[in-house]
Amino acid sequence: MRVLLAETNWNAMTAGAGLADTGLLVTRVNDGTELLEFAKFGEQSAIVFDLDIPDMDGHKLLADLRERHPLMPIYVLSHTEDWDARSRAYELGADVVLTGDVDPYFLAAQIKAAVRRTSGYSSALLNVGPMTLDTDLNRASIGGNTLHLTRKEYEILEMLVLNRDRLVTREAFMAHLYAWDDEPDARIINVYLSRIRQQIESCGGEADMLETVWGLGYRISEQARSQGVAA
Repeated sequence: MRVLLAETNWNAMTAGAGLADTGLLVTRVNDGTELLEFAKFGEQSAIVFDLDIPDMDGHKLLADLRERHPLMPIYVLSHTEDWDARSRAYELGADVVLTGDVDPYFLAAQIKAAVRRTSGYSSALLNVGPMTLDTDLNRASIGGNTLHLTRKEYEILEMLVLNRDRLVTREAFMAHLYAWDDEPDARIINVYLSRIRQQIESCGGEADMLETVWGLGYRISEQARSQGVAA
């Protein structure tokens, strides 16, 4: 999972460091303008920013983000205890308004739970056919056998599982994994997918549950399908 975070004060910077420590990918931006730009083109799973953002009105920023992303989990940080300001944030679409010093590990748990729910999962264990993803431990297994995956391979697999039976494009993978930061050639996705299929097979699963739909993208299904699948 990737979080888009505006690091506009010490509280937000602390949150960003803690979120990264929990295993979340974090895209850091400097202000509201950059936040809107990255939100428009990025592949983030959730958005975090402080209501007292320096370059624009925080409530207007929240309204713009919610209009563009109706289902995106959005977390607002605030040092004010003023209920009217917090109430307005909720009215404009904030999922949670956190006041005072943020506990990044609590925030990470909230984000992971919200992202899972928006994808139709009710717990930290995501099941697709014989495969289980533990989103707390960032680990995948089949029949009790752990898939040995790199961090980026796990992120690809998690992205596919969270988008179960829906196509994910190569461009979406690249934006999620690298967020335009020192991106390698996009063909690296083929290497990652090949490794994931090898691990699925070595753990007793069917590699074909991870499908390539030529010219469109990739998806994971509970049952392997014989057509449109590439090795």
